[in-house]
Amino acid sequence: MSRTFTSTLSLSLLLASTGLAAPLQTSSPIIGGGQLFDLARRGYKATPPVTGDDYVFDPAYAQSEIQRVLAKYKDASTIIHNADVPSHLADLLRDSPLLSSVSPTLGDLLTGGSAQDSRQATMPLIDNISGNLDVLYYGPISMGSQNQRMTVDIDTGSGDLWVPVNCPDCPHHGYDADRSTTYKDTGEDFSVQYGTGQVSGVLAQDRVSVGTLVVDNQYFGAVDQESDDFNDEPNDGLIGMAFSSVATSGQPTLFENLIKLNKVAAPLFSLHLTRHKSTGSTLCLGCYDLSKAVGPITWVPVTSMTYWTVSFDGVQVNGNSAAMSKSLSAAVDSGTSLIYVPQSIAAAVYRQIPGSQRADQQYGPGFWTYPCNAKLNIQFKLGGNLFALNAVDFNLGKTGSGSTTCVGGIVGMGDSFPSDLAIVGDEFLKSWYSVYDYSHGARVGLAPSINNH
Repeated sequence: MSRTFTSTLSLSLLLASTGLAAPLQTSSPIIGGGQLFDLARRGYKATPPVTGDDYVFDPAYAQSEIQRVLAKYKDASTIIHNADVPSHLADLLRDSPLLSSVSPTLGDLLTGGSAQDSRQATMPLIDNISGNLDVLYYGPISMGSQNQRMTVDIDTGSGDLWVPVNCPDCPHHGYDADRSTTYKDTGEDFSVQYGTGQVSGVLAQDRVSVGTLVVDNQYFGAVDQESDDFNDEPNDGLIGMAFSSVATSGQPTLFENLIKLNKVAAPLFSLHLTRHKSTGSTLCLGCYDLSKAVGPITWVPVTSMTYWTVSFDGVQVNGNSAAMSKSLSAAVDSGTSLIYVPQSIAAAVYRQIPGSQRADQQYGPGFWTYPCNAKLNIQFKLGGNLFALNAVDFNLGKTGSGSTTCVGGIVGMGDSFPSDLAIVGDEFLKSWYSVYDYSHGARVGLAPSINNH
């Protein structure tokens, strides 16, 4: 299925896709306004951004990310299919007025009502490019009675908030708990494993805010030990934006608490990720930014309230379907850069690209090469709908200076990776303005990004 990216947003199609009858107002490109915050994006031991078409693939970051993905999702199949919804999340889904089947607040949001401005926060993001890769996004939150500024990765693939607290041996000293009169140490242990590294400390509570959006007594990991893996990372910590079903702490996420307290205009947040561009990315909490999309939203049902999990029904390459014996569960993960699928699926995809070859000996298991001049139209079928992957993002770089062979951005995972799982990371999300909605039984919305215009 081909998609035409137009210069203006089709408001009538957007209305049809959201089921709303009222016309959208376009006096402000960001629905309902919002608060503005500076964010940055860090690279993995960042190298200077690459210009031109002769960039050479550096496998160091991708090889490291593979290990993090394996650790992050080692139990994902069991979690997705068997995890119980925690009682606090079940209560939220049942009782919150923002999650009614017909949400007037969501209607107000999409019609541009300005009365909800104080219940929205819009964060501009900065893309810190490392070579040819856009790596991770991070940005500021305020914590404690003194509103100390911390920076955190924005991760739709996990459910915990953590920052270093009084940690002299951490890369960043981080949060000074002694300065906050509202800080509480619960005495419970907290730890998260990241591939070959980990963070650990105690579970704590304190005031956490993003602009005008404030949660008192928010649970978070007060980390006092970080492995060496974090030495080169300029961000302080991480904020999980998945469902609390996957939270190590077992506690509600910051965004779930904002919904519970009726402090957001709508039970959704949305992401725009730029491509090799230092400014222009945004995160909207409780809002949808019309200026970042050039087409209607297509809603994809969430199949498991754990990760932002959708059905991965197939892959097409230039109109030809890659062989798949069954559908997969796909986690839409802003905290992962590339796209990861079982090795059999990756092989089926690359078989549809003439000249493709496995590159295990050159880069390690899971990597494939293909002719740089291949004309590719790769599409993922998510929840029955086709969504294109931009060929620019699929191309991770050449195998050498002047080479005519490039490295593909769909990575095949071996036996230690769940056979029924796919991870859809930033490589895909740069083509789609993504919306993460707790209402309507939970769903992910995808609208064509201005990146492709």
